[in-house]
Amino acid sequence: MTDHPGFLSLPVTDDRVDASARSEIRSLCTVAWIRNLALIASAYGVEVVSTVRRKVLERARDFCAREAGFVTLSGENLLFVFERPQQQREADPHAARDDRGIVDAVVAALGDDPIITSSGEVCAAIAATIPEDENAPFDLEGVASDETCVGARPWRMRYMADMQTAGHLLGALRRGDLRLRYEKICNANATGRVEYYEVLLSEVVNGTSVSAGRRVLALERLGLIGRLDRWVVWSVIDMLRCRPGISLGCNVSVQSARLEGWWLTVIETLAGEPQVAARLVIEITESVPMTDLDAMGNFVRAMQLLGCRVALDDVGAGYSSLRILTELRMDIAKVDREYLHQARSSADARKRVGALIGLARACVSHVVLEGVERDEDLQLSRDCGAHWAQGYLFEPVLQM
Repeated sequence: MTDHPGFLSLPVTDDRVDASARSEIRSLCTVAWIRNLALIASAYGVEVVSTVRRKVLERARDFCAREAGFVTLSGENLLFVFERPQQQREADPHAARDDRGIVDAVVAALGDDPIITSSGEVCAAIAATIPEDENAPFDLEGVASDETCVGARPWRMRYMADMQTAGHLLGALRRGDLRLRYEKICNANATGRVEYYEVLLSEVVNGTSVSAGRRVLALERLGLIGRLDRWVVWSVIDMLRCRPGISLGCNVSVQSARLEGWWLTVIETLAGEPQVAARLVIEITESVPMTDLDAMGNFVRAMQLLGCRVALDDVGAGYSSLRILTELRMDIAKVDREYLHQARSSADARKRVGALIGLARACVSHVVLEGVERDEDLQLSRDCGAHWAQGYLFEPVLQM
């Protein structure tokens, strides 16, 4: 390793390349690792782990053959090196974007498809990074974070069931069996006015479209949700380009709400298409705990600077945190439907939903009450001060 670990100077052995040309060739270093390897070992055993390692390494070598790079193993990490003309890189304003593109491509090549093992399909959760260009040796062994290994039988059964579900859902994505459907968010006081459409995920099963929402939770528990979030976000951007008169909201897991990886390419795209960004609502779902409030805050601010609106979904339910609502200055809060359903038969519950909407109004510019299915629900949303309403009362739009 050199003093600048992010870029390694490699010897050029071709005699036709002179010394000056050699000095202009630098190599981009990328480190990748399997984040869930310890969990796979605990759930499936060493034979499956061996298969996963071998297949990921095969994919890494195939990728390098296509991208004019090479890969080597260092412990549990894969070290990639891709040659880049240094002079061209310094002059090219898009070079940093291209570097990020290599990282995203490594993650996709190694982890997008499930791996067939003796115990069924297993998904490898791949992480990758470009080491920081610092004047200090790069600690390759310290890159990958340790996974907690939980060996109890009930945990293993759940983990393996989630892995099977993840393989099924990602397989449906590869086959083109996933569909987007659209649900109206209407102005509570003028229900003929659609403020935007929430994009929801469904799967075609035996010719019938069924909700894929519960299966998505398995991807979140396994740390594999980024693959699906990436597809949904780009699909929504494409739809916004095709339909300039509408606004769309797409769900993004709290795990994906970070300024890294594929989001950096999305941000660059939206910066160049402000008319698309202005009609995009990012709905952050917190089905799993949020662990880094600062990183999420940076993500929210970056989206808002592009002109997007950011919503916190299912406020008051699951892991949804009032700290996120009160500190991150989002644009929209969506109160979980369960509060409305309880309020139908309980005066105390009506007070609670009113208090929650009141708190949300103090934190964001617009509050949505979810689960509106009856005229009485709509009236309650108005009485409690919700700006917008969402639910089966409004005729759904299945496709566009």
